[in-house]
Amino acid sequence: MSLKSLRDSSHDIRRLVALRDLPWERPVLEAAFVAHGWATVGPGAAGPAVEWGGGGAAPHFFGGDSSEEGSGRRLELGDAPDGPAGGAGFVQLPCALFWPAFGEEPEEADPDDDDDLDEEYGSDWERFPEATRADFHREYDRIGALLRAELGEPDASFGGELDEHREVWYCTGVQLELHRTDDLNSYSHYDVILVRIAPLHSTGGTDESLTGGGA
Repeated sequence: MSLKSLRDSSHDIRRLVALRDLPWERPVLEAAFVAHGWATVGPGAAGPAVEWGGGGAAPHFFGGDSSEEGSGRRLELGDAPDGPAGGAGFVQLPCALFWPAFGEEPEEADPDDDDDLDEEYGSDWERFPEATRADFHREYDRIGALLRAELGEPDASFGGELDEHREVWYCTGVQLELHRTDDLNSYSHYDVILVRIAPLHSTGGTDESLTGGGA
């Protein structure tokens, strides 16, 4: 069993929450990414280098870690807003990873059973190799408390199989979600805690935009 938690995630969570006050438009969002240190504009570049459209399978990386040092802080992005496919997109931040996945927690640790992907993650992730699933739940609650401090109580809460859980806040034009689920980026090697913002597609405060990309 092991838990990896994103170091200093509260700063990025608050910045993600602040996106709710912006128009859901690509130039506006990318300017915010640059302001938050999530993207850069290279010399002579037409705009920020932002890798939209990868979802959980090909995230947009940022931060100090290089690929040689291991995966660092990252956003997972849906289609670019107002892009060629008309995608509305989403922006989500992985905050914690727990192994083994799918709600499992062996009664006794097997010394021959290791977190085989641990070395693929860099120093942006703080490791707790003896953590239990209860610790993973406490991390979910800690992040939930950060969101409640910014947004109040969630408007909806959903349970699911295999220890999945999510809480949703509906804001003007967008919705924010705290989601505990399996991690698509690691091909479900881990369970993950995500904070996600996406446009609100319906007028009835429904949950239609929370499908795909880690949902």
